[in-house]
This record gives sequence, C-alpha cells and structure tokens, in this order.
Amino acid sequence: MNMTGYICDDRLYLVDAGVSFPDPAKLGVESLFPDMAPWIDQFGGVYAYIMTHGHEDHIGALPFMLDRWPGPVYTTPWAAKLIQNKLDRRNIKTRYPIHVVGAGDRVECEDFSIEFVPFNHSIPDSCALMIRHPKFNIFHTGDFKFDFTPIIEKPVNIAHLEKLGKEGVHVLLADSTNSHVKGYSPSESVVLEPMKSAFKVAGNGAVIVTTFSSNFWRLKTILNACEATGRKALILGGGLDNCLKVASELGLFTPNPGLIVDSSVAATMDRSKICVIATGSQGERRAAIMRIANGEHRQFSVTPGDMVIFSSRTIPGNEREIQNMMSKLERRGATIFSARNDPLIHVSGHSYREELKDLVKALRPKNFIPVHGTFSHLLSNSKIPAEVGLVGTNTFVIENGDVIDIDQKSANITDRIDVNRVFVDSESLELLSYDTLRERLRIGELGLVVIAAAYRKSDGKLIGLPSIDVQGLAPPKDMDFKQFENSLLAAAKKGFKNGIAAKETHHEKLEDQVRVEMRRYMFQVLKKKPVVICHLLAV
Repeated sequence: MNMTGYICDDRLYLVDAGVSFPDPAKLGVESLFPDMAPWIDQFGGVYAYIMTHGHEDHIGALPFMLDRWPGPVYTTPWAAKLIQNKLDRRNIKTRYPIHVVGAGDRVECEDFSIEFVPFNHSIPDSCALMIRHPKFNIFHTGDFKFDFTPIIEKPVNIAHLEKLGKEGVHVLLADSTNSHVKGYSPSESVVLEPMKSAFKVAGNGAVIVTTFSSNFWRLKTILNACEATGRKALILGGGLDNCLKVASELGLFTPNPGLIVDSSVAATMDRSKICVIATGSQGERRAAIMRIANGEHRQFSVTPGDMVIFSSRTIPGNEREIQNMMSKLERRGATIFSARNDPLIHVSGHSYREELKDLVKALRPKNFIPVHGTFSHLLSNSKIPAEVGLVGTNTFVIENGDVIDIDQKSANITDRIDVNRVFVDSESLELLSYDTLRERLRIGELGLVVIAAAYRKSDGKLIGLPSIDVQGLAPPKDMDFKQFENSLLAAAKKGFKNGIAAKETHHEKLEDQVRVEMRRYMFQVLKKKPVVICHLLAV
C-alpha cells in the first residue's frame, strides 16, 4: 500500500499509488488503499504521478486516484502497459497521458528533475528515482535488489550509484522488506536448475507450478524449465496471461511456438508432458490453484502422482490459507514441493542486508529514511548507516502519516496526519468507506433482523401483522425458529407501544424504540446484539 507524497510550493507529486490485500475477515473486499482525500484536496489535486514499477502494491490504487484527481503519469514501459490495461477495464478516461519513461531517462517537472535509475526486481523496468531539487537531492529506491546475473535486463550499475553519491544525496528513502535477512539475495537466474530438478522428480505425473502472477522473470524461468524437460505449459490465470501479453507487446519475450497449449490439447496429452502454471500461491480463494485444490477447476484436475511446486514465499498472514490449500492438494494425491525441499525454488525480489549496506555506502546520504515493511523492518534498516561507518548520517524511522520537512540543511519529522483507508468492493469494484465496511462486518458477525410494519397516525395502532426477516441467527435452545420469530415480533410490538406511550411522533425516534427493545430482548436470550433494521410506514 505504498504511496509517498512530495509537496513543493503547494504542488503535490505522488510517488506510487498502491493497494494492500485484506485478510479474509474483510468480507467482500478486494483491496484497500490510503484515503488521501482530506489533504490531496488541500493542494487542488495531484500535480503528477510517478510510478517506480508495476506491482499492485505500487500502482493498484491509481485507477481510483486518476478518476478523482486526474494528472499526468510518468512511468516505465511495463508499468505503463499494466496501468493502461487497468484503466481500460474500468472504462476510465483520463484527461492526461501516461508518459512512458525509459530506464536512465529524466523527467523535468515544475519543481524537480527526476532521473529513473534502473534496478533489478521481480518485475521488469523497476527503477529508483533520483529527485534533483535546485538545493538538494533525494534518492527514492522503490523496490529493488542487486542481481548481477539477471534473466534479461542489465545488472545494477554500482558505478553509477557511486557517481550519484558523489553528486550528493541529501535524503535516501530505501526499501526495508528484507533488511533483517543477512547476506545477499540470490539471483533470479539460480531458480532454473532447482526448477528443472523438481520437474524430473515429478516423473510420470503432471507438474503444477504456482507463483506470483506479476513475477514475469519467474514465469519465464518456468517456461525455460518446461522446454528443458520436454513439457508443454498450460497457463491458468488471467494475471499470467496478461504478463505474457505485455512481454510480447514490449518485445521482451515471446514463447516459442507450441510451448504453450490450451486445455483441450492438454487433456489429450500424457501427464508426464504437462506443466500447469497457475495463479494463487497465497491461497486466494478464487485463484486457479485453489480451485484446482477444491476440485472446481473446469480445465484441470489433480490426480495421484502429480506434483505441485510452490515457487513463492508465504506472505505473513497467509499461512493458514496456504497450509489448508496444500492439505487439499495432498488429499487428492499430489506431492508438494516448496522451499522446504529446496530454498532456491524461490528467490526474493527485495535486497538483503548486505545489498542495503552496499547501497548506503555508494550513495552516502546525509539523511536516511527506511520505507516499505513493518516497523521491525524499518528499525532494522535504520541501523545500517552506522554499521557501514556513516556516523554523521541522520537516521530516523517514520510511520504512516508522518510529515517530513526537507531543506538544504536538514530533514526532520515535523507533523503527523491521520490516514484512513478506502476499501474496494470485490464484486462491484466500488469504493466503501470504513463505516460501510464496519456495518457489513457487524452483520456478518452478529446476524441481521429486518422488521417492517404500518400504523395509523390518528390513533397509533398497528395495521395488520408486522413482517420479519431473520438472517444468520439460530434460535435459543428452548425455541424453534417460528417461536423465535414470534418472540421477536412481541419485542418489536413492545418497543412500538413504548414509543407511542412516550408520544414519540418523530418517525425515526419511533423506529429507534423498536430497535432498542428488539436488541435488548436478543441480548437476553442470545447474549449478542444483532443488527436490526426497522421500517415503519405511517398511514
């Protein structure tokens, strides 16, 4: 959910606009992102959006942001394609273009010159930003690693980083995701041999590989393993299809003819010749691998002897869903192959501690601000300048909402703003406020009772029987469901009579009396207070 605002002379520039993904308790929510409306509106909108790369936690909120606060977007080719696809799917027409910036190019803005500095990551065209202000320079890494043997792209240019360091870096904002992991992160290129070995271990069964759909380098590695071991690939998941489409459109990679087959061809093939590449490595309930685990996928089913390879890490918080999915796959006879079998079946796209040290030594910043990660990651990263001997570097840990004032002399935390969250509905893709989501969660947890009735204004008498609808509630032990409904109706009538006796003539106050009495009764018999919706019609 990365989003950093740079404000100069009352012009707001946003670096990245990402989403986060909710835990299962957030019913019907696809994603969430920071609610920046209160302070973006102070500056009359967003002057420009600068995207470091194309991962969802860096661009996912952009369609919603552009729809409300139009502005030009500057980013590299891969991210530009993904952003345009998002806008097209939501039929969002923007007044400003998406400017495609090559790695190493500069963008001249009103207040800054921004150089896109190429780095390695798990997605193509990832760049850090060298933001040059007339009086100071800021280096903003985005997500990065030092990969000296990358799949296609060039390795990171340490000499150029040292040159930027000599030019002067007043403030460095650096990715902290793996700051607690010692050493250097392995290159993406080392995954190929473990992948080929796992394919061979599978023997006569089909191989199913699940990974992050946005990790193009891993997708290419899996396809290379298919070619090397004589398997054809069946792609299951829109994210993977889109990844290949973008790679082809940008001239980065096009699979050899016949390597990828559709489900009708795969169904006729010997299983020892099939490799299924599926989305959903984190146990997402709608993704391809979860539907396969549940036996619900129309194009492929697991049979005994198949192998499922998890070429991904477990994102904290997803452990239970992933383990549950693995158990379902094993129940169907599949063998699980993961980092437990070979640690190099997956490598991270984020720098380890020694890479962060090399970055700090090359740039030699006067001020160091760790970003991206938990507070523990930020705290761990904040200790690196001292470890490499930069005792004069001012280092501090920031949290969501912190405001930092920067001038040519110093950088200091001077304020904090409250940052709420906006939730994206999983079906309609409409935005939900926190209050709306809270009401949805209350209904899901506590149950719902809807009651409707008509009454005469003249004498306050009910007309006919009220109607009642009870959802998500079980009756007390000593009642059946009909008796429970009748007891709720009795409580509603009591609340209505109390309101009439108290001469409550205001419609909403009379409805409140009914709600209060019904919830009081349900707390007595159920020890909970479900949501009650009351509709009264005055005749």
